[in-house]
Amino acid sequence: MRSVYEPLQTGLIAIDSMIPIGRGQRELIIGDRQTGKTALATSLLLGPGDFLVHHAIALGLHTTTLILVKGALDARGSKLMPDKKDFGYSFPCDGPGHGGTCDISAWDAFYLAVFWMLNTVGWVTFYWHWKHITLWQGNISQFNESSTYLMGWLRDYLWLNSSQLINGYNPFGMNSLSELIETLAWAHERTPLANLIRWRDKPVALSIVQPRLVGLAHFSVGYIFTYAAFLIALTSGKFG
Repeated sequence: MRSVYEPLQTGLIAIDSMIPIGRGQRELIIGDRQTGKTALATSLLLGPGDFLVHHAIALGLHTTTLILVKGALDARGSKLMPDKKDFGYSFPCDGPGHGGTCDISAWDAFYLAVFWMLNTVGWVTFYWHWKHITLWQGNISQFNESSTYLMGWLRDYLWLNSSQLINGYNPFGMNSLSELIETLAWAHERTPLANLIRWRDKPVALSIVQPRLVGLAHFSVGYIFTYAAFLIALTSGKFG
């Protein structure tokens, strides 16, 4: 960085002066002598928390891509099941323990890839929101200090900002979380959907593919609705 002794043509306006201010001289006051207008330019610093999150996002992207590529290339022509039938004894479908016998179909690759994709999207949204919350509050040091370990994310981002949302469900001070769990359990027991599909109040064993679809649906819907409620409550509570 150097001082400006003559107007600097930027393509838009001529800049007469640039004055470094702030921490580490990473903030500039840019002024124009003719109009008298000034602008503040800042450089967003990346700390250890950003470094950690960027690696986590890269891990999620690489894992998702690897699963999709493996599913596209290997699932249809996999020889795992024909090989296993010649063992002469039964074997459980427990993934890597017996050669990955569960994860050989295209459906398995799809479910696992979407699961990792949702994990990656969750990391991106958590990171983006917490980073900008601290920027808006002028307290970026909180993110830099707390984002390098797991308890920092749980304590200083999720738990700290969830109290208003949890208490907002019940104005009478009762345990709204336990009531929510009881309500969900009651709804699952009373739902007519299962009885319409041959359940008839008796548990039925699912195939390998079906529980993965159910788990993926629960995971996706749960993430979208719970984090949306958290996001709206936190942002509107602080800046609404």
